[in-house]
Amino acid sequence: MRPAPTLSPDTLRNDPYIRTISELAAQVGPIYLVGGYLRDRLLGRGPIRRIDLDLVVWGEPEPFGRTVAGVLGATLFHLDQETVRALARRNGTLIRIDISRPKGETIEADLAERDFTVNALAVRLDSGLRNAAVAIIDPAGGLDDLRRRRLRALAPSTFDQDPLRLLRAVRLAGELSFTIEEATRLAIIERAPLLAIAAGERVREELFRIIELVPAAPAIESLDILQLLKVLVPEAEALKAVPASPPHRLPLWEHSLETLRSVELLLADLGQFFPDDHAWLHERLEGEIEAGVTEAAVLKLVGLLHDLGKPETRTVQPDGRIRFLGHEEAGLQILMRLCERLRLGKQATALVADIERHHLRPLRLSREATVTARAMYRLFRGLGDVAPAVLLHSWADLRATIGDEVEEFGQYQIFLREMFRFYRTEFRASQTEPLVRGDDLMGVLGLVPGPFLGVVLDRVREAQAMRLINSLEEGLTYVRQFLEAWRRDYEESHSSGRVSRGEND
Repeated sequence: MRPAPTLSPDTLRNDPYIRTISELAAQVGPIYLVGGYLRDRLLGRGPIRRIDLDLVVWGEPEPFGRTVAGVLGATLFHLDQETVRALARRNGTLIRIDISRPKGETIEADLAERDFTVNALAVRLDSGLRNAAVAIIDPAGGLDDLRRRRLRALAPSTFDQDPLRLLRAVRLAGELSFTIEEATRLAIIERAPLLAIAAGERVREELFRIIELVPAAPAIESLDILQLLKVLVPEAEALKAVPASPPHRLPLWEHSLETLRSVELLLADLGQFFPDDHAWLHERLEGEIEAGVTEAAVLKLVGLLHDLGKPETRTVQPDGRIRFLGHEEAGLQILMRLCERLRLGKQATALVADIERHHLRPLRLSREATVTARAMYRLFRGLGDVAPAVLLHSWADLRATIGDEVEEFGQYQIFLREMFRFYRTEFRASQTEPLVRGDDLMGVLGLVPGPFLGVVLDRVREAQAMRLINSLEEGLTYVRQFLEAWRRDYEESHSSGRVSRGEND
C-alpha cells in the first residue's frame, strides 16, 4: 500500500496563478479550489499543455471572474447560469479557470455532486494558504483512492447527471494510470447508451484527449470493453467480424489497433525513421488545427478508423482472393458522419477526409516498376498540403499489415524517405519559389489569364521539380518548345472531358 498523498503548502503558494487567486480571494470571502488541480498535485503531476482550475465561490461568480480575468489578462464568458470561465494563453499554455456557485449549502455538499472521489477534494483559498499546513477537505475518501490508484464514481447516478463522465472515466484512468473500480465499470457499461445524448462538442474534447494519450490503444480498448466505442462509432463494431486475409497478418480490428500503435511508434521517434525530415514534421504535427485538435491527433484517429469501409465492401473472388474495392470511399462517408457528430471544424474535417481518401496512393505508386520524378510530382500535386500526413499514415498502415521485420517494409521506408526528400526540396520549391510566374508567361509569351495559363504554369513547375529547368530563361525556352503541344493536349482534354492523368504518366 502506498503512503497517503500529501500536499505541501508551498506547492500552492509557489503557483503564480493560485497565489494570485488566493490574494484576490482574501478580499471576497469563502472561495475553494476543487477537483483535478489538487488531484494532480497530490500525485506529483504538473501541467503539460493546459492549466485547469475549478473554483467554488460563495456569492455571484461573475464579479470575481471579472477581477481574475482583469488581473490575468484573460477573456471571461458564461458557460451557464452558474459558471463563468476565464480563458487565457501564456507561452503556449492554455489557462482555463472555471468559477461557479456551490452545489449545496456547504463545500461538502458541493463535492458530493462531483464525478469521481479523486476529484471531490477541496482547499480553501481565501484563508487556507496563510496557515503552516494546507487542510484538504475529503468527504468521499478520495485521498485513499489516490493512494490505491483507483478511479471510483461517487455514485452510479453521476453518469445520469452528465453522460460525458462516461468518457471522462476512461480518459482519467488512462492519464493517471489508474484502475477503474469494478462497481464503477459496471455502472459505465449499464449507462453507455447515454453517451449518445451528450453534446458533440464536449464528446469531441474528451475523445481527442483520449486519442492524445500515449499509448492511446489501451484506452481505446477500454472504450470497447465498456461498450462506449460502439456508441461513439457504431460502424467500428463490424471490424471485429472481418478475419485476417493476405497480405494482412491480423484480423481487421486488431489491424486497426496496430495501425494506431504504429502511428504512436512513429510519432515517438520520427528522427529514427525519417532522420532528414523529423524536425519540420514534428513542428507540423504538433500544431493545432483547431482548439484542442492537432494534426498528430487526427493522424492517430484516422489510423484507428481508416478501414471502417472494409466490412461493407468485402468480396470473395472466384479464386478465393479477398478484396475490398472502394473501401476508401465507403470509409470516407462513415468518417464524415463521425466528424459531423463531433462538430469538427472545416480544417480538421478536411484533413480526416483527405487522409482517408488518399491513404493507399503512396503504396500503389511504390509498386510501380519505375517511379519517376514526374510521378512523384503529380502525386504531391494531387495530395496538396495533406501529403506529409498521407505518407506517414501509409507507413503505419503497412507496418500494421505486414510487420516491420519483412524486407518489403524496409524497402517501403526507403521509398518514403525519397518521397519526403523530393517533397521537401524539389516539390515545395517549385510551389513556393517558382522560376517562372504567370506574369512572365503573359509578358514574354503573350499568354492570357485563364485555365490554359494554369496548365502551362503547372507544367513548368513540374519541369522545375524534375530539374529540367534551372532559371527563368530556361523555363521560358522550355515553354516555347512545348507550348503548341500542350495547347493541343489541353483542347483535346477539354473537349473530351478528360481532366487528369495517371501518377506515372
